[in-house]
Amino acid sequence: MSESQDLNSAPDPIERLNRMFAAIGGWSFDHRWIVLATSLLLLLGALGVAGQVRVDNSFEAYFAAGDPAYQSYTEYRDLFGSDEISYILYSAPEAEHGIFDAKVMGQILELTTALEDEVPFIYQVRTLTNAELIEGVEDGIEIRKLDDAWPVEQAELLEWRDRFLSKPYIVNGVLSPDAQYGAIVIEMDRSSTDPLDEIRLDPEGGDGLANLYPQVTDHKIDEILARPEFEGIAFEHSGDVPLNAIYNTIITEESTLLQSITALVIGLMLLAFFRNFVSAIGPVIIVQLTVILCVAIIALLGWKLDMSFGSVPTLLSAIGVAQSVHILSEFRARWPALGDRRAALVETLYLVGAPCLLTSVTTAAGFASMSFVPIKAIARSGIYTSLGVLAAFALTMTLLVVILSFGRDEPSEKVASRAKRQAKGSAAFHAALHKIADFTIRRRLPILAGFAAAILVSVVGMGQIVVDSNWLDDLSDRIPLKAKTRHVDEVMGGLANLIYLFDTGEPDGVKNPEVLREIERLQIRANQEDWIVVKTYSLVDILKDLNQSFHGGDPAFYTLPDSRELIAQYLLLYETSGGEEAERYVSPDYSSTNLEARVRLVMTSDMVVLTEALDAELAERPVEHSELSMTGIGALWLELLDYIVSSQSQGVLLAFSAIALLMCLIFQSVKTGLISMVPNLTPVFLTLGAMGFLGIPLDYNKLFVATIAIGIAVDDTIHLVSRYHHEFKRVGRYEEALRVAMVDVGRALVITSVTLVLGFSVLLFSLMASRAVFGILLSSTIVIALIADFLLMPALILTFKPFGPESARGERPENESTELAAA
Repeated sequence: MSESQDLNSAPDPIERLNRMFAAIGGWSFDHRWIVLATSLLLLLGALGVAGQVRVDNSFEAYFAAGDPAYQSYTEYRDLFGSDEISYILYSAPEAEHGIFDAKVMGQILELTTALEDEVPFIYQVRTLTNAELIEGVEDGIEIRKLDDAWPVEQAELLEWRDRFLSKPYIVNGVLSPDAQYGAIVIEMDRSSTDPLDEIRLDPEGGDGLANLYPQVTDHKIDEILARPEFEGIAFEHSGDVPLNAIYNTIITEESTLLQSITALVIGLMLLAFFRNFVSAIGPVIIVQLTVILCVAIIALLGWKLDMSFGSVPTLLSAIGVAQSVHILSEFRARWPALGDRRAALVETLYLVGAPCLLTSVTTAAGFASMSFVPIKAIARSGIYTSLGVLAAFALTMTLLVVILSFGRDEPSEKVASRAKRQAKGSAAFHAALHKIADFTIRRRLPILAGFAAAILVSVVGMGQIVVDSNWLDDLSDRIPLKAKTRHVDEVMGGLANLIYLFDTGEPDGVKNPEVLREIERLQIRANQEDWIVVKTYSLVDILKDLNQSFHGGDPAFYTLPDSRELIAQYLLLYETSGGEEAERYVSPDYSSTNLEARVRLVMTSDMVVLTEALDAELAERPVEHSELSMTGIGALWLELLDYIVSSQSQGVLLAFSAIALLMCLIFQSVKTGLISMVPNLTPVFLTLGAMGFLGIPLDYNKLFVATIAIGIAVDDTIHLVSRYHHEFKRVGRYEEALRVAMVDVGRALVITSVTLVLGFSVLLFSLMASRAVFGILLSSTIVIALIADFLLMPALILTFKPFGPESARGERPENESTELAAA
């Protein structure tokens, strides 16, 4: 029987794919140097392109340009500038008068000057030394600053402390209520997403992190704080700049580190299983090239590396090696049996090429389903990860074959004997697989009942899942900045914000008393939520202070002026007296103003409670004299929460639909396709149920655990069902086919599952706590998926018999593999 005749007489698409991959294996063997040269050129080109990729850890990475919430945020930034800050909390526990000790205040004055003069990319530095104290004088007001009056005696400095504490807009801003802590707020004139030429420190210094904002800004601030002239002051540096800097470092450096650890772990594992250096190093080469290609794809698409990329190298490494294991396992069995390296590679690809293609396509489909969600970073990661999966497959089918093609053509008797033992496992391993198959045959109904009960229980747990997040919880406790940030939030609070933008639509519209009263009303209501709101800022604060100052500091006059004319006079006098603080809250033409609520670092669900309380106030007494919109980082977090709720179900539905359709097409049977999906949904249900019972919140980091799990878990199912189907057509009986298929691919399934679990477990070393949890969840899902493939899937096939009726003998001739090798 010739190969062409067999192709023409076999309508089975799987058989056609098998023959195609056999041909690919033969071609790759015969043209190995062309494949190697092409791979080398691909590597060099990918390295050149990948070197141009940028890093983006900002919120802009999660929102599309046309997103309404993001548009509102950008409009706010266009009016009021960058909202990124560095926040330095300081204390002087050893000084007699704490931070108001004359020596300490002198150091803060010197520090403020150093920060203003030396730190790149800053807009202004706000400290106690330059805080505005508005005081009434005979002919108007005077705006006093401590640095203008310096030096002062200790007694006078304590009087300044009392004045500061009497100003509500200073307390909890740059001074704690007990005056034990002060703060230095460094406002930036750059954003992490600005064009490269605007955030590059040295125009000729290249585009490495060490020459870009915020890294250079963060490093300079820390270098200044560590100088000996500021000894005796305890500093805790937090805020957007150091947090963005540490995220940048994690994205660039940790991804490389985790990828290296993954490669080492996988290499050692393959060496332990196959006892062959080429079998260990070949797959590692494949996945390293795949990751480089993935980064190059990101650069070619004009995208940036963001937090969603962090676990992608580990995912691709684990998935890529899992494909290689099936080839290695089959090749190590076929080579000693056939005694010919080329024939063994051809038959190997005949047997596992099609299943590897199908697993790659279904896994890629699982990732690609993420591209339809509204969270930009996750949608993009779905695209480039799916392309990476397909690239790994293409390299495995060609480059890995070439790597295995080198060596003696015929194995020695000793090598052949060892290879046979290692290829499919020991006799004990075979016996264990036989026992699993026999157990499933005897106990299929209890198995089905047990899994059904587990799924029902997991559904209850899924109902308890809470959608919530806190970006600080993403960081591992091993990062000192996390503890510093928590302490800053406990002492001074307000590292997050919620901003309401009031747009009157006309110049000087903000000077309307009705507009200001509406702002004041919302501000008073926000301050009542003091369990979360630490402080609010608005133009209203400055106008109240001006009014009080004009009335001799009488607290009774800490109110808004009654008339538009008086408001205009106050603001004009404030500006001519050198006041600058109002610029933070009002647009240059006084058409727009903002109310900023500084809130504690709480869960996003707590922010929802706050906004609902404020929304209720606005519903009861609507704003009538301006257009009101909510923006700021807090608002973006709330929008992200809504996206998570909608994207979770959408992603799972898309992944399930796409993969189920592919499974039905693969096996040319709706019945077989749907049956094979059950073992892949089971681990997803159980993992999500465990999340609900354990109180693990669903956030943007864990959003697509289910989607990814479906795409990965289906791989083993395809290999086992494909082999089961192949053996059924050969022997014609379900039970016998199961025993043969289980022994043939069982060891490979165990190795691939161990590979995936070990690969995902590397994420436990991450400095991102969220990634570590992600790794644990995926590893658990893979273990459950293997159990489901070994027990539930065979039980379903034995019960529903989707391959058709049994027969006395199968359709495949016994000498098929010999004819194929000869072809």
